[in-house]
Amino acid sequence: MQTFSHLRRSRFNLQPLLILLLFTGALVYESIGTIYPLLTPLLGVGFYYWRLHHGKKEYYFQILLFFVYTLWFEIDRDMLLFSFIILAMLYDTFLARRIETSFSCPFCLRLFYVAYAYGGYYLLNLFLAFLFNLPLPPFDTLYWIYMGSDLFLLVLLT
Repeated sequence: MQTFSHLRRSRFNLQPLLILLLFTGALVYESIGTIYPLLTPLLGVGFYYWRLHHGKKEYYFQILLFFVYTLWFEIDRDMLLFSFIILAMLYDTFLARRIETSFSCPFCLRLFYVAYAYGGYYLLNLFLAFLFNLPLPPFDTLYWIYMGSDLFLLVLLT
């Protein structure tokens, strides 16, 4: 009788498949968020996790998918393209070290990340609209609802 004890079973790594499934779910969620505007676009949550895993090689693919998601958000909501990526690069270049050393409590840092993600995004779009002579984006109560719900989700998730 022949035995196959020397053969090993190879396990299929489901992590990339799970990440792509979550990314597809996020795109569907954002498209539904266009119909129901009270659904938050999760930019603050994504910005927080980008800063949490910034510089770790095992999270490069997830970070890339987050920035692709922000591009999808900007296209879907008729915002200026690449403005969130510019905002993230500005934060990483000029503010990251100072802010992360200034805050000692994790909740304050989460609050700052959510406020920076939405407030900075609005201010950058306002500045770019002024530069390109486009209509100025309105600052309505949805920004406050998005900030509050993203902060609530971050408190629940971390």
